[in-house]
Amino acid sequence: MREISTEQLLYLLYTFAYSIEGTVTKGTVKINLSKISKEYGKNAAKICESLSEEGLLESPKRHRIRITEMGMEALVSDMQTTEFEFTSVKGPKILNALMSCLKLASKYGGMDKKVVDEDMDFETFVEKFKQVYIEERKHQELEGVVAIRSQEICQKFRQNNHISEWLLEKYFEQLKSNGLVFAAQENNKELIQWVE
Repeated sequence: MREISTEQLLYLLYTFAYSIEGTVTKGTVKINLSKISKEYGKNAAKICESLSEEGLLESPKRHRIRITEMGMEALVSDMQTTEFEFTSVKGPKILNALMSCLKLASKYGGMDKKVVDEDMDFETFVEKFKQVYIEERKHQELEGVVAIRSQEICQKFRQNNHISEWLLEKYFEQLKSNGLVFAAQENNKELIQWVE
């Protein structure tokens, strides 16, 4: 699913927040968008039209709109990555809508939806994990002691690569079971060593 613009995101958010029994008037959304930005208020009709053309909004009755299932998915997904920040308190309806979006995240693939879409295959994982391991080992060798903890290296790997938590755990266990990595417990920490 493609990303939507900030004005489209806010239009969907306000449609969701001010809906009564699933629909809201275009005028209500326009008035509330104007409180954020006069420009958004002026462009409300165009924003609504573009969202309708993309199938994110529909109009079951004249002058009333509602968010489609695809629109809710776009809203929830883009709420997780938007850079937009409210500059003042916008009222309980918006805060409640934001909280509802967080709750709906699991329905639309969870908070990691965009990351999960980019999960890698095992061979790519092995290559990239080995690179992270070698870099960490070189860094520790310069300090004089090499003790690579599995939890820390997995965390570093995840920060630099698009992979879901569950797939990282699965592949890491596969590394150990395939004999590519040797693991040992020391002081309740799992230390690993790449098998050359």
